Amino acid sequence: MTRKIEARSQGALQSRSFFQEAWIRFRRHPLARLGGGVLLVLYLGALFADFLAPYPETKSFRELTFSPPTVVHWRDENGRLTRPYVCTVERKRNLETFKLEFVQDCTQKYTIYFFVQGEPYRFLGFIPANLRLMGGEWLQNEQAHLFLWGTDDFGRDLWGRIWYGARVSLTIGIFATALALLIGVFMGSLSGFFAGKPLTLSIGLLNPAYREFVSRNPLPSLLKTLLWLALWGGLAWLVWVMLSGFWATTRGFEAVVFGIVGVGILLAIAYAILFPLIKIDLDTLIMRTTEILAAIPDLFLLITLSVLIPQGIPPAMRFYLVVCILSFVNWGGLARVMRGQILQLREMEYAQAAQAMGASDSRVIALHILPGTFTFLIVSVTLAIPGFILAESGLSFIGLGIQEPASSWGLLLSKAQAQGITAFVDRPWLLIPGLFIFIAILSFNFMGDGLRDALDPRAKR
Repeated sequence: MTRKIEARSQGALQSRSFFQEAWIRFRRHPLARLGGGVLLVLYLGALFADFLAPYPETKSFRELTFSPPTVVHWRDENGRLTRPYVCTVERKRNLETFKLEFVQDCTQKYTIYFFVQGEPYRFLGFIPANLRLMGGEWLQNEQAHLFLWGTDDFGRDLWGRIWYGARVSLTIGIFATALALLIGVFMGSLSGFFAGKPLTLSIGLLNPAYREFVSRNPLPSLLKTLLWLALWGGLAWLVWVMLSGFWATTRGFEAVVFGIVGVGILLAIAYAILFPLIKIDLDTLIMRTTEILAAIPDLFLLITLSVLIPQGIPPAMRFYLVVCILSFVNWGGLARVMRGQILQLREMEYAQAAQAMGASDSRVIALHILPGTFTFLIVSVTLAIPGFILAESGLSFIGLGIQEPASSWGLLLSKAQAQGITAFVDRPWLLIPGLFIFIAILSFNFMGDGLRDALDPRAKR
């Protein structure tokens, strides 16, 4: 009987797929479960930010700038539990210390109700709604205010703006990682698969090899010829535009020197179109590009690229530009790792068999080689997202990322930096966005460690 039970258990273990085993190992990792749960709460809060926030994102109360968190009362004058309520708050200047103070007046109480109608908004950007987590008619009529985590320098509710900012800080990491992953996987796959296999960049129209090329494949050769001519013609056009602009603004010896250099480049392009057979090693080109990007300090490159963003563009467009900048700066490391994996996987028997059966290079890469990198990519994504969140927070912190009136955690944290030591002593609620950054980064790292252990094929069951 015992042997039958052991045989059944062994059969059940053998029938599990790799990802089923990985899920079981992941659930045994308590910190990974904790990190995943915290991230789920944060992303749900970002999704339902309009519901959680009592006020719209840009609504401000200039007479209540840097207001401390509103005191929510749970007991009446006799000490008995009652519905939560708030009192009116008035800002006054202390005539002895000359400091601004916020004084409560509880002569009238304002009860907090949950799941109430508030100011209208559009859920997911297009669904009309007005349901808010907490509030009341007194909130809409501005008889009293509800600032759970105080206000910023414009008198805006920090509780709501933190959840609005989570939409940018949390989603920018995913979008930037997805774009960097796309670029890194594409470049790394090309670099690894075609390493040691130089590709023909162009063949001169008067080169003897061009006639042989055309005779083998007439139609594809015509299309490739048009592509080569378009590339060389575009390069020649750029050089001519630069020459024209320089000659229009410069005179004397500099114009002569630049003209000689420009004409030399144009003659070189004409020679490349007509005569030589030009081949290029994609592996060398891509890897040297990643080395150039790696040689430039990330912060310096981010600042340089961010300065090029116009100041007057809408917040949504700035968001997409910041995503593109972060992705452009950080795809090199992923491409190098992917190259190493592709170099190994392309020599496997199944990849060699697919090539021997006549499969195209793109089919071999997409269907036979890339699936072998999925476990690495899953772990890489979870560990790359925190880096992008920190990068965006840093850019917004120094004023080069997301700009007002939009919000992000880095931008909100810059309010505390602008106040100096006062933020630590008199306005500590301005540091709350930094706590959210810390929690999100730590949760992603916990979950990434759990996924790395769970997806390790050498791990014991």
